[in-house]
Amino acid sequence: MGTYIILFLILTTLSFTDYVRFEKNQRKIFLVTGACLFFLVFWTFSSLRWECGTDWESYYDTFFYFSDAHTVNFEPGYIALVGKIREYTSNYTVFLTIFSFLCLALKFSYFYKFHKEFFFTLILLFFCYYFADIFAVRQNLAISLTLFSTVFIIRKQPVFFVLFVTLAASIHYSSILYFFAYYIYWSKISDKTFYYLAAFCVALGLIGIGTLILDLVLRALGIDGFIGAKINNYLNEDSEVLNTTNNPIVMYLLGVTKRFLFIPFFIFVKNRSKGNFLYFQGYFNLYMVGNLTYFVFAKDLAVFARASVPFLLFEIFLIGYSLYFFKTRKNIMVIIFALIVFFSWTRFNALVNSYYDLYVPYKSVFNI
Repeated sequence: MGTYIILFLILTTLSFTDYVRFEKNQRKIFLVTGACLFFLVFWTFSSLRWECGTDWESYYDTFFYFSDAHTVNFEPGYIALVGKIREYTSNYTVFLTIFSFLCLALKFSYFYKFHKEFFFTLILLFFCYYFADIFAVRQNLAISLTLFSTVFIIRKQPVFFVLFVTLAASIHYSSILYFFAYYIYWSKISDKTFYYLAAFCVALGLIGIGTLILDLVLRALGIDGFIGAKINNYLNEDSEVLNTTNNPIVMYLLGVTKRFLFIPFFIFVKNRSKGNFLYFQGYFNLYMVGNLTYFVFAKDLAVFARASVPFLLFEIFLIGYSLYFFKTRKNIMVIIFALIVFFSWTRFNALVNSYYDLYVPYKSVFNI
């Protein structure tokens, strides 16, 4: 745990430099150096881990044995990636090195290309929300692909967008919903409409409408076979988790409360910034769709709530924008920054404790 705390403290210090005045060339050198350094740090941790992180055994066995019995529960795109690497080596560390490079390179390139102004803040939040992909599984790679596909939304290149999202969905089916992101990003939706939709979706979530929606959709589409089996497996896993952890309604309401604290804050910044933040409205649209999906499904169908993750990723960008908004108001900015650091730490602590025994202590290939 000490290693993670040190990383958190270093990243917190670096993130504060996003709001300190630098000469332009100095800032560029500092930014490139920091980006390369922490890419290498996270890549090293992810590549060298051993027998730690979620689903270690299933991923290890699938790669090492690579038989029909082990690959049956994985999506075709992921199996194709594993198969290509497996042609050259059965060394799992080599696989993790390639896999984690893809996960991190796609995210870091997007962070750097579009958000140099608060780059280190994004890295801090990326670490606190998603463990900086140190323990990446296939959904992490799928999210990297959906994030990178946003480049083609911004550039209005729908063909490339569809190709990247298709690839992401072939790695993890939860990315399918992101096909709607192209339309959502450019939609003009009022703040009042978002509030009404959020309240309505929470009401639907509380009465358990998600289960009914799933049943109707599957019946209408006649979905069975591989996808149906995967859904049932996920539902059974989620039921076991719900039966052995805290009250799902309480956990759901805590999640809703957290989101209802952030939404008005982001709307305030969006409206006060008066369009000065180029991508804020599009990111906010995507973020809200993620929230609406979460509100409807998180209580009863956590597997469907996973489809909200590529959209909820944009929360870290909106936090970065919000801090940057207060950059010129130094007293307020320091207070806001302190609150974000506190929130980030509580978020990271919750992340670690969700699977504490799998994350702590960190074990590398040199420990075996």
